[in-house]
Amino acid sequence: MHSLSSPASHLRRKVGSALGIALFSLLAHPQSAHAEASASDRATARDLAGEGYAALQKKDYATAEDRFRRADELVHAPTLVLDHARALVGLGRFGEAYAAYDSILHETMPAKAPPVWKRAAKAAAVEIESVKPKVGWLILQVEGTSDPQIEIDGRELPSQSLGERLPQTAGQVQIVASAPGFVTQRIAQSLSEGEEKRLQIKLLPVPVPPPEVVVVPAPQPEHSPRAAEEGSKGRRTLTYVSFAVAGVGVAVGATTGILWLNARSDIKAACGGLECQPQNETEQARLDADKRRYDTFGTLSAIGFGVGLAGAATGVVLLLSQPKEPALEANRTALHAYIGPGTFGVYGAFQ
Repeated sequence: MHSLSSPASHLRRKVGSALGIALFSLLAHPQSAHAEASASDRATARDLAGEGYAALQKKDYATAEDRFRRADELVHAPTLVLDHARALVGLGRFGEAYAAYDSILHETMPAKAPPVWKRAAKAAAVEIESVKPKVGWLILQVEGTSDPQIEIDGRELPSQSLGERLPQTAGQVQIVASAPGFVTQRIAQSLSEGEEKRLQIKLLPVPVPPPEVVVVPAPQPEHSPRAAEEGSKGRRTLTYVSFAVAGVGVAVGATTGILWLNARSDIKAACGGLECQPQNETEQARLDADKRRYDTFGTLSAIGFGVGLAGAATGVVLLLSQPKEPALEANRTALHAYIGPGTFGVYGAFQ
């Protein structure tokens, strides 16, 4: 007795036959596809590829892209990359699709590569030509650090790709550049089909806060002196502290003032003055960073000199208002300075 096959079962056999050819490299040549892939990984990759192929036939490109990408991560094969590129084309992600096609064309295949791999390379060479006119090209350079971390539309860019022509889907491209100890740069770059743009990113160090000034009170004497002597020594201590604070304020003001002048010179060197119209987004970002440095150091310098002036004025007032007491002036006075990590100040002892 002979049974007749239904149209549905015939279609399933046809899809299964095509899928079997696509997975040939995973089953018959596992050592070529991935030398260290386990039997479990190959089985999982085969199942993922099957789901991806079925999704691709239904034009469910999002599912197909996910399955082929995960399958290739487990067991690499040019056939999986080819179908992954086709799914990316279906999603309109032409920049990623071009990169996938291009990786097949630049892959060195083993001498005993399956014929289906060679057919995948030929197909990639044809299909990449239809994608090429739809991509834009981006060339990135980063200054300020030798180990930047770059993301383009949420995907990490290997450092060795800096300076190369990177295919991108036309439209708005989101770029994030960062590094430990540097201010993160976020840039939105527009690209048209067939357009090539070079972007120079300058990472600036995170500003270092000014040192904290700590004033240590003078140690108390072992025996309490007379009330008049305590008042005189207290005023004298405040006088020394005021002059010490004045010195710290002037030092901070002078240091940040030099940095303010350097920032001003950078702006004038780039613009020819303190105001200019940047020609592109890169120049705008660099000008904004220089102006932030200019404003920050100018503010810190003004505060430092203000503190120095106030401390000096207070010290002079206290010094001139000291009562004349010869007995007290004959006493010995010891004033000591100290420096610590991020702090410095003075302390004194009076006898």
